[in-house]
Amino acid sequence: MATMLPKVLEMERCQLADYARVDYAITKGEDEIAALEELRLGPDELRRETSVVRDRTVLAVREVRKNMAKRAITAKNMQGPLVESLRQHSRFAAVDTVDASLRARCFASLECVPTLALICHFIDAIKAGDLARAECIRFEFHTREDRHEYVVTSRAIFARFAPCEPADILKRIAKICRAAEMADARVVDLFRRCDPIHRVEPTDHGQARSRAFHASLLGARPAPAREHAIVSVRSAFAA
Repeated sequence: MATMLPKVLEMERCQLADYARVDYAITKGEDEIAALEELRLGPDELRRETSVVRDRTVLAVREVRKNMAKRAITAKNMQGPLVESLRQHSRFAAVDTVDASLRARCFASLECVPTLALICHFIDAIKAGDLARAECIRFEFHTREDRHEYVVTSRAIFARFAPCEPADILKRIAKICRAAEMADARVVDLFRRCDPIHRVEPTDHGQARSRAFHASLLGARPAPAREHAIVSVRSAFAA
């Protein structure tokens, strides 16, 4: 698992960089087609000129898209072992009956623990590498009616839960696969832009889709306000 994470991180970095190359090339092609439409060319001449732009653009990103497709296939092949690893990490024992018994005993022991103390227990379980117990504590916390009183602290801690474990790697694998799909979709945008039957409006050059893709891939969103309680949370993990 430790050796898989650096490989996935590198694949993700290359995949996002290649998607940016494809998106840039497609956007440039769309802008060229829009400029051609402004020239008021005849239908046949416009079709010829836009086809030249389309074919040149698709050819320019062909190898990049091939590399993205290969990475997506490699990433998908990693999912099986990772899912099994994630399943094992969340269990108390390999045998189902033993796992169920230990899990029930864990929940019973948590019933009398105050809600705020559950957060401390969660940190202790993480530090001890007891991920099965940590998941039980998190589940128990979310069943408490007064959990909203500790929403800032709990979110900060749970967000840090096992950042380098299989669940995080699976998220990165999903991003690698999604980037390949998005690159293909951008090429489809270009073909639609050149299609005389299904041509999109000149004001839509795929830029809205491009922005949406970037936001989806990079998780771009305004950072939420941080409250003072988070400082103590980070200190707890640093200890």
